[in-house]
Amino acid sequence: MTDAEVKALAEIHQRLAACTQAGDARKAEAYAACFTQAGVLELVNETISGRDAILAWMTAPSVIPAPAGGTPGFISHHLTTCSVDFTGPDSATVRTYWLVTSAAGLDHNGFYVDKLERQHGQWLIAHRRPRTLWISPASVLHGKG
Repeated sequence: MTDAEVKALAEIHQRLAACTQAGDARKAEAYAACFTQAGVLELVNETISGRDAILAWMTAPSVIPAPAGGTPGFISHHLTTCSVDFTGPDSATVRTYWLVTSAAGLDHNGFYVDKLERQHGQWLIAHRRPRTLWISPASVLHGKG
């Protein structure tokens, strides 16, 4: 691995951490800023295209249901194994596994498939496709939070 790739790897890991922390804290502007202007967030039943659309999606009420009319419960994503494949000097494909904790404990898990691009000296997410592998029966996603 070259020195440039080692530096890029560290920058990519920092970008993924920043995105995760902003998402969990519902910091919509910080979350959207992790994506390119034309970034795509490809969910199972919805594709959100463009940084402005991602910002609007993140600003909307949380997809984590609120228990009995209260505020949404907390979730905390924990990034685990992360594999980075440099596809060019300014592009990479990344697969990162994650675990989510909530008031229910281990809530759900899965992985991201991300395509990142270096634009204006920053590594940004050009395309993100999260996939869930398992959901706890007690998950906040079931609205029991």
